[in-house]
Amino acid sequence: MSAVHFSPADGATEVDVAVDVRSDGIAFVRVDCARRGYGALTPSFAAQLSAAADRIEQDASIAAAVLTGVARKRKVAGAAPRSTAEAIELGTDVDLLKTIKFSTDAERLARDAGQLLRKLEQLKKPVVAAVHGAALGGAFELALACHVLVATDDPQTALGFPEVRLGLIPSANGMLRLAARAGVRAAIDLVLYGEDLNVGRGLALGLIDEVCPRPIVLDVAASRAKALVGGLPRKRAEHADVGALAFERNPLGRALLFAKARERSRAKTRGHYPAPERALDVLEQFARKGFEAASELEAKAFGELVVSETAHRLIELHCATTALRRDPVADEREGAKHAARARNVERVGLVGGGLVGSGIAYVSVVAGASVRLKERDDESAGRALKAVSELLNGRVADGQCTPIERSHVFARLSATADYSGLRHADLVVEAVFEDVALKTAIVRDVEALVADTCVIASSTSSIPIATIARAARRPERVLGMHFFSPVAKMPLLEVVHADKTEDWAVATAVTMGRRQRKTVIVVKDAPGFYTTRILAPLVHEAAQLLSEGLAVETIDQAMSDWGFPVGPLRLLDEVGIDVAARVAQLLHEAFGERMAPPPSIAKLVGDERHGRKNRRGLYRYDERPRDDAAARAVDADVYALLGVFPTKTLPVEEIQMRCALSMINEAVRAFGEGIIRCPRDGDVGAVMGLGFPPFRGGPFRYVDTIGAADAHRRVQGYADRFGERWRPAPLLVQMARKGERFYL
Repeated sequence: MSAVHFSPADGATEVDVAVDVRSDGIAFVRVDCARRGYGALTPSFAAQLSAAADRIEQDASIAAAVLTGVARKRKVAGAAPRSTAEAIELGTDVDLLKTIKFSTDAERLARDAGQLLRKLEQLKKPVVAAVHGAALGGAFELALACHVLVATDDPQTALGFPEVRLGLIPSANGMLRLAARAGVRAAIDLVLYGEDLNVGRGLALGLIDEVCPRPIVLDVAASRAKALVGGLPRKRAEHADVGALAFERNPLGRALLFAKARERSRAKTRGHYPAPERALDVLEQFARKGFEAASELEAKAFGELVVSETAHRLIELHCATTALRRDPVADEREGAKHAARARNVERVGLVGGGLVGSGIAYVSVVAGASVRLKERDDESAGRALKAVSELLNGRVADGQCTPIERSHVFARLSATADYSGLRHADLVVEAVFEDVALKTAIVRDVEALVADTCVIASSTSSIPIATIARAARRPERVLGMHFFSPVAKMPLLEVVHADKTEDWAVATAVTMGRRQRKTVIVVKDAPGFYTTRILAPLVHEAAQLLSEGLAVETIDQAMSDWGFPVGPLRLLDEVGIDVAARVAQLLHEAFGERMAPPPSIAKLVGDERHGRKNRRGLYRYDERPRDDAAARAVDADVYALLGVFPTKTLPVEEIQMRCALSMINEAVRAFGEGIIRCPRDGDVGAVMGLGFPPFRGGPFRYVDTIGAADAHRRVQGYADRFGERWRPAPLLVQMARKGERFYL
């Protein structure tokens, strides 16, 4: 076997494209990235791949080629290694995109990438893509440009176009090839929502030509390549069903298809994310005028999106999240900078198996830990086991694991009505309701059982960890692990360290959180920590607006239009009005009148309106609503209870600014007090934990966007009108005066 490596002209080894030729004439083209762990559609990589394509075409000893990645253990920071990956790991180079100032430069990159893949696609010798692992974005585009795609049956093997999550669209004609092969409707579904495609669906859509076990994927790919020698098909067959294709090719049917897709997209994005709309423009152009016309429009649209504010914010957020996942946990005491050493966690103990507790059990067993769950009685323990079982069934249905693998994972969980089995735990998490006495008692009971090396965590969302740990014999290993509900879906974990918590305990919790596939922020102990503390002013301001006579749906609609996934009053119902009232009391006691909740919240609790959980809240929860409108209807009796008439009107922008800036001002105050380490953590926490609009980047990015002076002017204006609750954060005052920014 001979080999030749194509390296960047400047001598860097960011990406290597190696061509290894077997004696039977099959060339294996391996894409490797030594520095970043993924390839990127950079000019350097394009030059290497182009040279490899030239060699395949011109070298008489090469009959066909197999394109694959370099096998290596892929590891998420703090997590166990994932299965060996031989995916074509090629993606968008966000560092490169961040440097682009003009749309024409990004447009040129897209055209070059499209020409490169077209060169590969038009080779007269067959090229087969062999994929094991995640082939997303540019990797999927590269695989689609090959003549055949062979994939492994591993649950981690996936295809997809996640670019929309960065405010972008695929840039190398991949979505056009997808539409040509599987139909426009399939392309719309896959591109618009950025969801991964598992092997089963990829095979059904004809995007994958053959599926095989991991150990033989390269042999199967080589056999397919050999079989195509001398008989290369002129174009790839279309696999969409005949009825769907007929509908798409009919002008009226096509118009209806795109009209419905735009309607769904606009309902989801509320006009804040331009990328889905531009993707639809490109796909519609493809359906009407063909590949070439759509390719031109795609490059132009990509260029415009790269320099958009939305893409900038989403890319910055992506980079912040990636950095957090790799961030070593430092011992920050007395300025020390060395990484803290996490202790290994193989056995997790859980006290409480409700909605949050069962969610923690699920993410822990999926992460590979054995879990012992304690509930108050056998019936409750059974409900917790059932909840975890149903979540694992969902993984099977989604193709994330096989039924056998699901059984092995579930076998790691056991439940009991006493503390038996917790003695050997490496980490114990209590997940009971917000009651100081109960949480303190659990910590005392657990500490009497476990070894001194065991970390004890509370899942509290607001009670100071120092308070919970006051009865602990070794408070240095007690901390907070604030998971967000539903735990299985919410990506954030807030690890809370008290003054006495030692760095090894924090490092252990962070490492476990990363194994649980969470993005982890570390925050300082204080009432409400970071996320709960900054959410409270938003909810209070919304309740204040309600007390002033604005309709519930008017407030919620305004904030949904601003970019939150749900309005603050709908969220109040979901969280529980009684829970919010208890948190409000705690924050009021800690921070004084600045955090005083409006009287309306106490009135709602006094009327036993706890929200969705007891089917009495601001919204109606009829057993059988007549339609969707009825299911979303406000309970009009609320207005009489509060003594208001919902007839007041305010400009939508004032509603939005009063709610949003109340949260933002508190976030700045929390940073100024050292609750979070940096603006990056605050932005990621607000977006991933509270639904702050991702396209706005987070509270700190938003202040930078409008300017600290403007943010301060607005907050001070509300302080002049409404008093103490709007007092500007000292750091905001300072930054406005000095013209400072949170990010350089």
